[in-house]
Amino acid sequence: MSFNAPDIRQFKLTGSTVGDVHFPKVKLLLPFNGSNGATSTTDSSNSNNSVTFVGTAQISTAQSKFGGSSMLFDGDSDYLTVTNSSFSTFNASGATFTIEFWVYFNSISGQQDFVMNYASSSGGLIIRKTSGHVIQTNLSGDGADITGTTTVSTGQWYHVALSGSSGSYKLFLNGTQEGSTYTGALGAGSSTYQIGAFYWSSTLYNPLNGYLDDMRFTAGLARYTSNFTPPTSAHSTSAGDANKQIIVNSDADGVDVGTGGINQARIAKAWVNFEGTDTSNIRGSYNVSSISDRGTGLFTVNFSTAMTDANYAVNATSGHGSDTATTATARTGGTISTTACHISTGYRSSSSVLADMNYNAVTFFGN
Repeated sequence: MSFNAPDIRQFKLTGSTVGDVHFPKVKLLLPFNGSNGATSTTDSSNSNNSVTFVGTAQISTAQSKFGGSSMLFDGDSDYLTVTNSSFSTFNASGATFTIEFWVYFNSISGQQDFVMNYASSSGGLIIRKTSGHVIQTNLSGDGADITGTTTVSTGQWYHVALSGSSGSYKLFLNGTQEGSTYTGALGAGSSTYQIGAFYWSSTLYNPLNGYLDDMRFTAGLARYTSNFTPPTSAHSTSAGDANKQIIVNSDADGVDVGTGGINQARIAKAWVNFEGTDTSNIRGSYNVSSISDRGTGLFTVNFSTAMTDANYAVNATSGHGSDTATTATARTGGTISTTACHISTGYRSSSSVLADMNYNAVTFFGN
């Protein structure tokens, strides 16, 4: 039996769905769509976080930026909570992230907090409107780190964005940078974000009197690093066709089916084929800088570019390359981090033992 290589002219690509090429990095997406008076909402990100309504917080159709509804806070007892274990490192030291949303004020009286995961005097994030009616953010617990200069008012929608990476964090209002760039350190916050108020030590502070719409948290990406035009439509709730690939040959990165441009959000984040008896012999790889030998059948795969988080999946196989070789397994153990992953290989005969297998292939999948 013989096989002929496929002719690229035989492939036909149809359809095109525009999406967010960076959607896999979105950790929270709240369009706040729903019927008037509803007391539940859906996180449209892949995280599928649960959102808890507190007080009389509710969906309202009285105002909306997009989609016909938004989240109403009455300035008294309303707020939302969203808990995810990754939130504690979302804005930790050196993190890259973007938080953005639309806000509409019914009243601008007093200080009003939009988003916070305050953890201590030196840890956590807060984005607020001050009693002086400008936007402000704390990036390391207590004390304002960026304070805007533009005075906000009632009766109109404002786009607020906090975006940056280590040594450069910026606050934007309607696409224009407010205040100075923050170059200091961040303090890791709580794994719970509160939306619409500051709730700490069983006490509610600074509740929002107005509406929020189309809130999005993006990890590992500074979407805005200079002045920009605010979104003119609701954030995409999928990656569309931009993340779909057809691998044509060993030199091709992929074919972009959608309209999102060059695809940087591949599913396979790293792979390697190496010789177990000589770890310097890497036969082929992507995003792997080296293999460290930790002992017989024990290896560390070191990534060239760090993973977004350590919650990736690993698929590994190994063997001696002989028809008579025993079956082999590969599994993770020990260190699993954003920069490296431990791998162990072995085979089964009369007993299971570790061995340096001739052929080892490992693939890492993640967002």
